[in-house]
Amino acid sequence: MDCQHLDEYYELCILETLTGEACAIVREHLANRCPYCLARLREAARAVYLLCQPARTVRPDPKRKAQLLRRLQRK
Repeated sequence: MDCQHLDEYYELCILETLTGEACAIVREHLANRCPYCLARLREAARAVYLLCQPARTVRPDPKRKAQLLRRLQRK
């Protein structure tokens, strides 16, 4: 089955922002356990999960930070 026309909806489905006819089409199609769409839905779930994770604060190396600041001051 060619389901690539649904590719743009998986993330929206995960985020529950898909409404109307598109939502009904995706839900009905997923109820049929389409392997392609279930795989894409899993990928979308991973992407949404990773994007929702807070960024970890990283402290730059003081030496590199000083070098960068010197370069920026020259410009």
